[in-house]
Amino acid sequence: MLDAELPLARESDIARLFGQDFAAKVVAIEPGSWQGPVESGYGLHLVLVRERVAGSVPSLDEVRPLVERELLGQRRREQLAAMYDELLQKYSVTIDGVTARPGAGNGQ
Repeated sequence: MLDAELPLARESDIARLFGQDFAAKVVAIEPGSWQGPVESGYGLHLVLVRERVAGSVPSLDEVRPLVERELLGQRRREQLAAMYDELLQKYSVTIDGVTARPGAGNGQ
């Protein structure tokens, strides 16, 4: 089951948990007062929005480690795929009666 209280969350996160209609209604609630009932797939809810924080674009310094990790991960996946295709050029691989063909994206 879900917690009784949801910490500060984006509208998309609320929609993922409770549905888009619920998220749209919650976002429209003014902070500081109880509202409801607000319907979701789980039933009816009384909702208190404590605060609203405006979104912002993060600085490059904030996202650099994430971007680097994603880039390195993507490069690793590409290198593994190239290595598997190269191995398939040298060998005939049969899995459960199906022969893998080089360059067919096998092993990904």
